[in-house]
Amino acid sequence: MKPLSVSVAFLCAAFAVSVQAAEKVTYNDQILPILRNSCLNCHNPDKKKAGLDLSTYQAALAGSDNGKVLESGNPSGSLIVKCIRQTEDPKMPPKGDKLSDSEIAMFEKWIAGQLLETANGKAVVANNNVQLAVVSLEKPAGPPPMPGDLPLDPVVRTKTTNALVALAASPWAPLVAVGGQKQIVLYNTDTLQPLGILPFPEGFPTIIRFSRNGRLLLTGGGMGGKSGQVVLWDVLTGDRVGVVGNEFDSVLSADLSPDQAHVALGGPTKLLKIYSTKDGKLEFSIKKHTDWITAVAFSPDGKFLASADRNGGIVVWEGASGKEYITLPGHKVGVTALAFMPGVLASASEDGSIILWDVKEGKEIRKWEAHKGGAEWVDFTPDGRLVSCGRDRYAKVWDQTGKNLLTSTVFGDIALRAVLSNERMVAGDWTG
Repeated sequence: MKPLSVSVAFLCAAFAVSVQAAEKVTYNDQILPILRNSCLNCHNPDKKKAGLDLSTYQAALAGSDNGKVLESGNPSGSLIVKCIRQTEDPKMPPKGDKLSDSEIAMFEKWIAGQLLETANGKAVVANNNVQLAVVSLEKPAGPPPMPGDLPLDPVVRTKTTNALVALAASPWAPLVAVGGQKQIVLYNTDTLQPLGILPFPEGFPTIIRFSRNGRLLLTGGGMGGKSGQVVLWDVLTGDRVGVVGNEFDSVLSADLSPDQAHVALGGPTKLLKIYSTKDGKLEFSIKKHTDWITAVAFSPDGKFLASADRNGGIVVWEGASGKEYITLPGHKVGVTALAFMPGVLASASEDGSIILWDVKEGKEIRKWEAHKGGAEWVDFTPDGRLVSCGRDRYAKVWDQTGKNLLTSTVFGDIALRAVLSNERMVAGDWTG
């Protein structure tokens, strides 16, 4: 029997598999014992090689003679991780055995969890480096952003696949991002070759989006019933440039504003939250939805923000102020996805339909039955076509009149996500 909801089943599976892994990692309980065993011979108050003392929490945060070695919320950008992975000099430890994969993973999880000293300690605010962008509806000048020389080694190796619930295509480059278990894999859609792997130690990705200019990649997710965050990467370098959110459940949906100044997210808490990318601070927390928030999307000009839930509710907000603009009736059951193009909002629902809305007027433009049994996803392409998929096990392309332009071959299970990249459809299903 098929699960009633992708979100429910995915979170339950993540919770069942990952309860132990989701426990808080702290300096006192997990990190200090590793340091004592492998690092403190050289990095103690008496020796302090390179000016680095790791024997106390405050000394570790202070860093070395060359600056900080820990970047809160950013394991891949932390020098200490590069050194213990031995991908950069100085390799640590220089003479003893390299730390085990599980010990390195513990360090990464501690840093991703914002460097807690104790289980009840205060998190260290992450230092974000998100550059603001010019809001434009046109293709950016110059070559589209493509990854450089990124690592291709998997962060984790698993015996089984996971349901493919996180997938996105760059709006301008032949590039797709596929969510896996604690990692994002980037593929070139022209060559079908992998271009890099981005670690997501926060847990299981549930939503991936590219910025409007294609330069940043957003991923939201976490551990069901435990924790959730949104991470931003620079597509060119693979560097983590921002982390927002400190949720107590997984992030189910998120989006980045066109000017890259804000991230909106939602999930099982039923709260719509809007964070600043500059410093990761929460700017708005809005209680309106009566059920899990399953979809969030900014309009291309940033004037509007839409959110939707499992009860079928869709609310459009003013992008700048967070004030409610209009409520859109139309779906009586859960909304699974939202997507914007200028002036038009698309919604997909478990009722099987796709609806196009005139946002300013709050009127339904068009509605059609897209996927028998339920539509799981909808998205716009830069030229205004729509791509969708659903419980009928098909992925489809549409024009804005509801005319079907392309239908995939049938999948073996529920088709969960679909995108278009340079005239090539990429889609994934429940089996992964």
